[in-house]
Amino acid sequence: MENDGYREVFGARGGRYDDAMRRWPAVRDEEFAFVLDLAEPVTGETLVDIPSGGGYLGAHLPDGVDLVGVEVSDEFVERGREHEVTMFATGLEAAGLPAASADAVVSIAGMHHEDDHGSLFAAWRRLLRPGGRLVAADVVAGSAEARFLDGFVGEWTSTGHAGHYFGDGLAQLGEAAGYVDIAVHDGRYHWWADDDAMLAAFCTSLFGLEDVTADLVLDAIEAGPGLTREPDRVGLRWGLRALVARSAG
Repeated sequence: MENDGYREVFGARGGRYDDAMRRWPAVRDEEFAFVLDLAEPVTGETLVDIPSGGGYLGAHLPDGVDLVGVEVSDEFVERGREHEVTMFATGLEAAGLPAASADAVVSIAGMHHEDDHGSLFAAWRRLLRPGGRLVAADVVAGSAEARFLDGFVGEWTSTGHAGHYFGDGLAQLGEAAGYVDIAVHDGRYHWWADDDAMLAAFCTSLFGLEDVTADLVLDAIEAGPGLTREPDRVGLRWGLRALVARSAG
C-alpha cells in the first residue's frame, strides 16, 4: 500500500505517535542527541523544528533556547500546546513564519513523507538569519531502516508506508536550495527500551500498527534493522542521514 503525504498520515495516526512519545519519552534520546550535536543550539537562540510532532525536542534543548514547532497535524498542534510548546499550525514550508527569524531549522525523520525535498530546503532557508544553520535528518534510501518502514510498517499500518528517502545527492539538493558550508553526516545509534515488551509497545504505537503481536514486531525488528541486548535494556538499531548547512551570511 502506498502512503499519503505527511498531513494525511499524521492526521490519521498522530495521536498514537504522540502517545508513544509521551509514555516513553527517553526511547529516542540518542536520535535527538545526534541531531542537536550537529545543530549546536545555544542559549538565546530560536530553533524551528519542522515537522515537530508534539514538540518533543524541547526537552532536549539547552536552557534558554526558544523552540518553535511547525506542524500540519491538528492533533500534534493541540497536544504540543497542551505541553506549552509554541506551535504554528501551517504547511511544512512554514510560509506563515517571519523571514530571518530562526538561528537554526531542524527536521527529524518527517521529510520522507514528502517527495519534493528541494522545495522544502529552499522554503526553510527563508526562515534563517544570515549564517543560520539547517540540520535535516532522515532515513537513507535502500537502508535497513527504509526496508523495515516500507515493508513491515507499510504492511501493518492503516496508512501504508512508501517513503521518499535521502540518497547520495543530498548535498547537491542543499546547494541548489542556496545553502553554503554543506556537509552530510550518517548517524548510527539505538532506540533504547527497558525490555522487549516496552520496545514492542513503543513501536506499535509510534508507527500506528494494527493487529500485531509483540513477538511479530520484535521478530521484524530483529530481522532488520536489528536488536542489541544488554543486561538492563534492549535497543532497536537505527540511524539517519543528516544534511548540515548554513544560510549565506
